[in-house]
Amino acid sequence: MTGPRRRVLRELVAAGVLPRAIWWHPVLAGWLISAAVLVWKADDVHDARGAAALLRVVAVLLVTSVVGLLDDAAANVLAAVPVPLAWRVGVRCCLAVVAVAAPWAAALLWVRPGHSAAGLTLECAALSTFGLAVASGIARWWDPRDAGLAAGPAVLGTAGFAALLPPRWAMFAPPGGGWVEAHVRWAVVLAVASVVLVLTLRDPARRAIRIR
Repeated sequence: MTGPRRRVLRELVAAGVLPRAIWWHPVLAGWLISAAVLVWKADDVHDARGAAALLRVVAVLLVTSVVGLLDDAAANVLAAVPVPLAWRVGVRCCLAVVAVAAPWAAALLWVRPGHSAAGLTLECAALSTFGLAVASGIARWWDPRDAGLAAGPAVLGTAGFAALLPPRWAMFAPPGGGWVEAHVRWAVVLAVASVVLVLTLRDPARRAIRIR
């Protein structure tokens, strides 16, 4: 990182701009709703199938609540600063990952799904990356101020579509038969979403500079 970028980042951190520039209310709402769902349903879970269903609901709630972290009301103003697009959006993506990972770990400790924990975590990671890729793409090619408004319904719609798939192509497979095949598909979703997310972080100004 060059000197000007380091100075800008140091000044932003020292001034405490980042917490004030991000809309945290949806994240807090997602945490509270997820906790309420766990309190309400955790005692009714008696097998691996029930634990998987409950944790999948929690994952969808968490991911839907954090995609709004990529909303940037000052995107047009910050376009000319020496900090590149990848850094500006990447910091928000990292915060979104932490905002999902911390309550997700708490949910796993609460529900204790056993051997299915790794597979469910893969599903949560793939869904999170998909949501962030959608939000980042909207922020780059459409409107960075309302990326979460479109990415949230996209996550909900995708989860609903995945739940309705026939058993042969099931994404939310119950523990047991079809579990491994379903998570191979989730791994593909994670890989594709990661590539798309990286592409959306490329600053379009770099290509214009090279052309000149």
